[in-house]
Amino acid sequence: MSRRFFLGGLASGAGAGLLAPAFTGNAARADNSLNDSLPAQARSQTQLIVAGTPETPCGRWASLLTPLLEESLQRPSPFTLSHALGWDGVTGANLFDAQQQAPDAPTALMAPGTVMLASMMGDTRVHYDYERWLPVFMTCQPSVTIGHVSLHLSFGALLGNRKTRVAVSRPTGPELPTLLAFDLLGLRPQPISGYATPESAMDALYAGTVDAIQIPLDREYEARIATLAKQGFVPLFINTPNALPVSEPTLPPGFMTVLQRERRKMALAPLASAWQALATASSIKAVLLLPLLTPPAAVARWRHAAEISATRPVLVNAAAENRESMKTGATCMALYNDTMPDVSLIMAIRRWLALNLPRWRDTTHNG
Repeated sequence: MSRRFFLGGLASGAGAGLLAPAFTGNAARADNSLNDSLPAQARSQTQLIVAGTPETPCGRWASLLTPLLEESLQRPSPFTLSHALGWDGVTGANLFDAQQQAPDAPTALMAPGTVMLASMMGDTRVHYDYERWLPVFMTCQPSVTIGHVSLHLSFGALLGNRKTRVAVSRPTGPELPTLLAFDLLGLRPQPISGYATPESAMDALYAGTVDAIQIPLDREYEARIATLAKQGFVPLFINTPNALPVSEPTLPPGFMTVLQRERRKMALAPLASAWQALATASSIKAVLLLPLLTPPAAVARWRHAAEISATRPVLVNAAAENRESMKTGATCMALYNDTMPDVSLIMAIRRWLALNLPRWRDTTHNG
């Protein structure tokens, strides 16, 4: 039985539990039964490992979400938040996985999508298996790829036959969907490392150091795109495999729409499917995860609490303020499942990286 099939069965079972009339009472009794079997210290606290500092998206969402979960779950004491350093969450994910064998193992993990991204790429730092975790709450925010388009060139001939220089934090960072997208379009991407913020990437675009950048579709997007437009730079595509909840005239089409228009055959290639998994992972700002062996009734109760929390004004306003979307229930599970491509696609991603990484060396920005 595959992990994907097993997780799907758990998701279906949890979904059915949410629809049962006696869900709340049954889940509460199961959770209390679980608590009774734990050591006293474990019963009195709920440790949540946050893969990031308090200032990161994971840190901010953990601080907003946990008080609401405490109320819905009726925990005997507040959550204990343990922040783990590391820009991409790998350190925190490793810590969460390593401590699962301890008597007072952490109950949950709040991690960014780069945790899944690093695992898909075969990062040697990864010592966890994210397919063994169960999502209960998620926030997402796609990114937009922006560059300079000549009116005399089609999108397929954008920037001629030369390399497309892309500003990235590092070649295997969250900008990976843009790199793979340009490769699928035949535009020969060349990552230029050292641009970890939208502002630094925009400055590089203005200076002509790079040809394209990737910025988040956040609350500052409109102001940034207006500034970029004055210099002749326009949005090319959105890095999301899913349709946005609303249509906005200032937004470009999704990448798969562009790929099907420009290179229809490539849209059917394995790497195009791999791009969708990478783009989904990169769009996840924070996801709350439970261990796979958490009792199903307890998982159902957490998911129900997350659904209730997502309707509360404090979370609704926080998400709207930064143009993030919250996912709970079946939608959350489906998106997390999208970050688990088949082994053949994982191997395609890693072969593509093994071929390109040697070509991408020595392109670090020193400014």
